Amino acid sequence: MTNVSRVGRKHAPALGLALWLTLALLPAAGRADLATKAPEQPALVALPPQSPDVPWPTQAWPRAEIGPGVDPLALESAVETLFSWVGRGDVPDTRALLVIRQGQVVFERYAEGFGPESRFHTWSMAKSFTNALAGILVERGELALDDAARVPEWQEPDDPRSAVTLRHLLNMTSGVDNADSSGGEPDTGGFVASLLFGVGATDVNAFAADRPLIHPPGTRWAYSTGSSMLVAGIIGRAVAEDAEGRRAFIRSALLDPIGARNTIFEFDRAGQFLGGSHIYASARDFARFGLLYLRDGLWEDQRLLPEGWVDFSRTRAPADNNGNHGAHFWLNLPPQEHQFVLLPGGPTSVFEANGNAGQYVIIVPTHDMVIVRLGEMHSTSWNELNTALAKLLEVFPASGG
Repeated sequence: MTNVSRVGRKHAPALGLALWLTLALLPAAGRADLATKAPEQPALVALPPQSPDVPWPTQAWPRAEIGPGVDPLALESAVETLFSWVGRGDVPDTRALLVIRQGQVVFERYAEGFGPESRFHTWSMAKSFTNALAGILVERGELALDDAARVPEWQEPDDPRSAVTLRHLLNMTSGVDNADSSGGEPDTGGFVASLLFGVGATDVNAFAADRPLIHPPGTRWAYSTGSSMLVAGIIGRAVAEDAEGRRAFIRSALLDPIGARNTIFEFDRAGQFLGGSHIYASARDFARFGLLYLRDGLWEDQRLLPEGWVDFSRTRAPADNNGNHGAHFWLNLPPQEHQFVLLPGGPTSVFEANGNAGQYVIIVPTHDMVIVRLGEMHSTSWNELNTALAKLLEVFPASGG
């Protein structure tokens, strides 16, 4: 489990009497109305190390045969299912499929018109990249999980939002009213549409911060792109004063060390990277990112993420209405209301970065595997895709199998 001594100092922020009274007197509807408590999470499966016989893919991905124990016909069937859904323009919904096993590429396929150099939009997979950058700053001692979140608008002593910590934001349990579904009319897309494409898009941090607290921090989970943008803002302000300096940090601290040379972060007009939704990368770079987490934050001879950070990221956020979200990663655990099953019948150890329109970086410790699926969902659904990806994983035996 999480090594708190490394991941961040464990203490509550100092709170004045006015703040405690504010939290205690929040409307009862904001505290009660929780879903049935989720069952205990199974013990975390150990993360497999990189074999000394397999080079790291910093320069190029090593390749290997699929190996024994894999039925070629079953693999072909699983792949054909994923490429069988054809959407607009007669292009398969699945544009890229990459399977990494024991640190090596064992399968790679692209739809016509796409290839290894093609960049794909992360959508919400960007949140997991934001998790990584936060972890890097924690490793360097520049941030701590349980310190008050460094959001300038929340720093007044009598502001109840000053109780929100970096941990709360990463777990999406801040209690701030900036969930994706918050506000707005249903046909406008609510808060997240305004944040990404409307009045909030020029300065996403200011827009996400300018919302009230509606639940005590740490008590209720709500999916929040706004929280991810706030974490990105905390990171950005900690490392540089402008977009150019922040780009340089992202490149030197994360992308260059893992060889992700075909990855681009988008920024808003205020100079902050859009850590909730807008990163573009190749399938191979997404696989590098997944391998970093499969290897517990280690890359070659360097620890990029703090000891215990990946375990923190793949541990369910402690809120009764949350079934399968960790810290900016999804977990293959039973969902609660408004959540979804990741890989039906798959190992509970699976955790993944996941984005709109079916973007996946699936990390499978029991199989020493990373699966990347990129594309669209013009003619398929989440349930169909999740089931098809579970069938693909079933083709491969667990490590040692």
